[in-house]
Amino acid sequence: MPVEVSMKQRPIGVGIVGYGLAGRVFHSTLIRNVEEFAIRAIAVRNEGRRAQAVLDHPEATIHASASELFANPDVDLVVIATPHDTHASLCIEAAQMGKHVVVDKIMCMNVSEGEAMIAAAETNGVHLSVFQNRRWDADFLTVQDVIARGLVGEPFVIESSVTGFGLTPGYRLPAGDRPRGWRTYAEFGGGPFRDWGAHLLDQAVQLCGGSPRRVMADFQYRRDWDVETAGTATLVFGSDDGTNRDGVRFVIEVGNISAIPKPRWLIRGSEGAYIQHGRDPQEQALHRGDVGPRKMLPEHAPRLVREIDGALQDVELDGLEGNYLAYYQNVAGAIRGRERLMVTASSVLQSVRLLEAAAESARTNQVIAL
Repeated sequence: MPVEVSMKQRPIGVGIVGYGLAGRVFHSTLIRNVEEFAIRAIAVRNEGRRAQAVLDHPEATIHASASELFANPDVDLVVIATPHDTHASLCIEAAQMGKHVVVDKIMCMNVSEGEAMIAAAETNGVHLSVFQNRRWDADFLTVQDVIARGLVGEPFVIESSVTGFGLTPGYRLPAGDRPRGWRTYAEFGGGPFRDWGAHLLDQAVQLCGGSPRRVMADFQYRRDWDVETAGTATLVFGSDDGTNRDGVRFVIEVGNISAIPKPRWLIRGSEGAYIQHGRDPQEQALHRGDVGPRKMLPEHAPRLVREIDGALQDVELDGLEGNYLAYYQNVAGAIRGRERLMVTASSVLQSVRLLEAAAESARTNQVIAL
């Protein structure tokens, strides 16, 4: 039977599966700062991480397996913060035990897994959400506002990039040269395009709505690994008027070949343009244990140029605040029955389809029609 969390005096018990970067820095830090939650259990196998979990959460029961945690009656909500290839099976098992589920991105390895996860949640009457925290990035919320207010007119091209540089020393690194994390293996759903693309494609869907008409992608393999070093994808959306005229092009680039990073956002439209460098500062703050609303750093403030009276002019723009806490506050509200879930698994499944389409395009060197 699904977990009932209706007694207002009782906190929602949370169990976290996995205590690496995602579980420790992101999920546990945010959950600790939402009053309605209490971390009751953590499942972790690695001895060093088990010791860290005990130190960080002496109030929680530390389990040796996810199945043990799912059977814990004090757990109402399960947070899955494990390698991507384990998400579907763990989610389905948790749902079958009547637990609400938050699964870290990427939601799953493919659409069929995602559909099975959604079916399990619906069958067992539990909530299923995906941790698309970057819907609450300051840069994304500002872009969303700029487009909604028509400040660049009709958007023609939206470029969304997360680039860095990490090839040295010796850019063709064989597998044994240094320790590698699971995110550098294809079998676990690794690679920068899946990792960051899960966010950027989700943001594309939120900004442009619906499904693009076609996807074109190219991946570069500059290391002797089976995951890409860098990847680009162009999504062509239809126009809003329902004609066959082309709408916005959404161009994504991720990877580690840029010693000079690309802008995080570059938007060109019928009435102006928008550019912004740098990433949302919340992730770095979470590493320090700090949470709460944040704007972009002053050196990463956006620039908006508009055509006014026939001339291009800079227009002052005050960027919006980002706030990852809003994600978990909404999850608590949905479990309590106060509000609708903002990030449903169904809303995220479209970005999983786009990940699959981009990978197929890169593999076959073909344009993928959707």
